Order: sequence, then structure tokens, then C-alpha cells
Amino acid sequence: MIKSITSAQNQWVKDVLALQEKAKNRRAAGMFTVEGINEIRLAIKSGLVVKQLAINPDKMSWQELKRLLNVGIELDPTWMIEVLNSAWSKVVVRESGQNALAIFELPKEPNEWKPKSGGLYLLVESVEKPGNLGALLRSADATAADGVVICDERIDAYHPQVIRNSVGTVFTVPLFVMSVQRAWEIIQSNEINLFTTFMENSSSVWDSDLSKTTAILVGTESQGVSDFWRDKGLNINVPMFGKVDSLNVSVAASLLLYEAKRQRAKK
Repeated sequence: MIKSITSAQNQWVKDVLALQEKAKNRRAAGMFTVEGINEIRLAIKSGLVVKQLAINPDKMSWQELKRLLNVGIELDPTWMIEVLNSAWSKVVVRESGQNALAIFELPKEPNEWKPKSGGLYLLVESVEKPGNLGALLRSADATAADGVVICDERIDAYHPQVIRNSVGTVFTVPLFVMSVQRAWEIIQSNEINLFTTFMENSSSVWDSDLSKTTAILVGTESQGVSDFWRDKGLNINVPMFGKVDSLNVSVAASLLLYEAKRQRAKK
């Protein structure tokens, strides 16, 4: 039987809000939420397990949702939930139009980073805004990067804003989470060319060879890359021609990744 929820005070609504608000709640429950049909589709295609799926039946039918998802799954009444009125507006950002909300199991084991020869990787250190991480993942997907390595075990890739800003590419890009020390060990043992974004003694990315096995490291917008990485790679920069000397981290990473793709396509 399909469950129906009409009150914003319903316990299900409170449980969903708890998952959306704090990483510790997601870890404790072993679940996270995904809003948006495209995002849900990509999560399912990545192999993640659906626990619950919710719609507002005043705005969309289950048949329409199944057609839009187009992933070949059979809808199970035991995890189908219809959410109406103020309860729906409480748990979703996009109230109008065709939308859905899903709850997925968190992956039980983190991915192990095994760099491939000739691969292109983006290393992300302590990006403080979930939206920026989402934008970085979107750029990594757009350039078909071979993976994103998050060098900070405190960062939660399943934050709702990361998923939203990545438009679901958090589920399409191989994602690895580890300490900076572990990332450096893997870089050394796999002979990866590391490019860091310290400004001191840096060379233009246009004059740097990013065509081999490459890892590009970006850091926080406020402090940049930590001193741990100093003298461990080659410093590169994006040439600036205006009045300011810095770019948003996701924009800078996009330019670096696209330059790497340009060089590889040329070869």
C-alpha cells in the first residue's frame, strides 16, 4: 500500500529533514536524500539502492515518474510515498513542476583510488562550500575526468547542496575520499604528475604538459592549497588579464581540466 503524508509535522518529514540537515544524521541512518528526477536517475544508474521514493500526486503520477526516470525499475508500493500540501514544500526545494524525492542507502565501502596510466584526476582539498564541490564535480564530468579525489575525510559528498549543484554528477564521476597523506602516497607510488595551484614560482597552464598521468590540486577559495603540498608538485596558474588576480575555485578547476583535455585531444 502506498503511504500518504499530508502534514508537515509527520515523523517521516522530520526524518527526511534530519537527513538533509546534518552529515552525522546521514551517517547514523546510513541513508541520504536526492531531489530531482535527473539526479535520482543518475543515482539509480550508478547502482545505489533506493529505500524510498516520494512524489506530490497533485503534480505528477507514478506512471509519469517511471517514464521520466527511464531506468527499467519496477516501482514497489512498500517504498512509494505520496506527499501533499505543506509536507511537500517542507522537504523539497523545487515545489512546482515535475519533481521527486528519493532516499538512498549510503555506499557501505568507500571507493579505492587505483589511478590508471594516462588518467586525469582532480584533487580537491578542504573546499568549504558544498555548492563549490558540486560545481567541481560537474566540471569533472564535463571533461570526462577519471576521478575526483577529496583530500579531506570530513567533507560530505552526499550533502543535498553538493548533489543539487552537481546536477547529479556526484553519481557519475568516480569519487575517492581520503587524507592528504594517503593521497600523496598514492601519487608517489603511481608516478602521477602532480600540478598544484600555489601562485609562487608558478607557470602558465598553457606552457605545462598535462597530457600524461595527471592530478590537478585545488584548494579553498580563502586560503588556497595547504602547506602540506608545498614543493610536492609543479605550480601552475591560469593567466589573468583583468584587474583581479583570482577566480572562483570551480571556474579555475574547469579551465585547468579543459586545458588538459585540449592537450590530450591534440596529441
